[in-house]
Amino acid sequence: MLPASMAAPLAPDPDGRVDLETAERLVAEAVVRATAGDDKTAAVVKARVDLAQRRASRNNLLLSLGVAVVFVSFLGAGALIWDSQRRAGVLTDEAGLGRIAASKPKGQIPARVLTGREVFEENRAAVYLIGWLSGNKVGGLCTAFAIKPNVLATNAHCVNAFKEKGGTPVVTQNDSGGKVRFHILAAQMHPDYQTGRGSADVPDVGLLRIDGKMPRTVTLANDAELHALGPGDDVFVLGFPGRVMDPISPSATFLQGHLGRLVALGEKPPENADDAVLVQHDAVTRGGNSGSPIFNQYGHVIAIHAAHLDDEDEVKMGGKQTTMVNASPFRVGMRIDLLKGVRAP
Repeated sequence: MLPASMAAPLAPDPDGRVDLETAERLVAEAVVRATAGDDKTAAVVKARVDLAQRRASRNNLLLSLGVAVVFVSFLGAGALIWDSQRRAGVLTDEAGLGRIAASKPKGQIPARVLTGREVFEENRAAVYLIGWLSGNKVGGLCTAFAIKPNVLATNAHCVNAFKEKGGTPVVTQNDSGGKVRFHILAAQMHPDYQTGRGSADVPDVGLLRIDGKMPRTVTLANDAELHALGPGDDVFVLGFPGRVMDPISPSATFLQGHLGRLVALGEKPPENADDAVLVQHDAVTRGGNSGSPIFNQYGHVIAIHAAHLDDEDEVKMGGKQTTMVNASPFRVGMRIDLLKGVRAP
């Protein structure tokens, strides 16, 4: 409301002039009008801003809901795809589809089956007695066989045996009258062999390198022959049993038996043919036969004889619990392909 002094209308005199008071009132009136207009404009602007904010909030809410719906939909679709793939995988496995066929073993099964005598004659010159020299003394420990002109195969525990014995380690050729003898320059055991563990639990194989050239080597069975092994197969062992061992002029004993079964190390059931590296047989071996080659009916080496599988019983003797070891007819050999894991000596 305008002050009383400004209620009367203001106008210039006939000459168009106004006095100072009138001029001041005109300016005050103009300011009031301008200020009133600004207040109205601010209110309008505020109302429009409020409306825009409400619309933006509503749009943001709708957008957030939309994003949430899309995300849930993606999750649902992903779960459906995963479940479908899982079901398809189960059906594929059950039907045997999509499996990669096992690679075919290398090599061929020989057509010619040999007699025991033929196996002996073809390999007698490739078998050696592992022994030691100390002054005028000569001793014998294990068996070994030539797989290369200067490399022999044997058991890892035989490597330990000649190292512990001391003296000069040597190998003497079978039926050579002690005239063909070589010094052992180096030896290597399978890296997984553990001294003190049973031979059926670890890869008990090793290699020897000698200081000369051996005249005859054996033939190792190929993968096809090894994968074809089975219970009932004829096997032959050629080595030096301890009781009849002659370290000065060694002469090997030829033994025949049958393959009983194939198992994994630790006498566990094998998961596949590659795992069946423990060859159980019943050829009547003795201590010095450790390291002897085990031949198949084709005259090829399938394994290295390693140990007996003796039975143990807990009995009480004199009131004390004692373990009694009973001789067992079961023997084990290390399948020959375990030598692939031994570093060259």
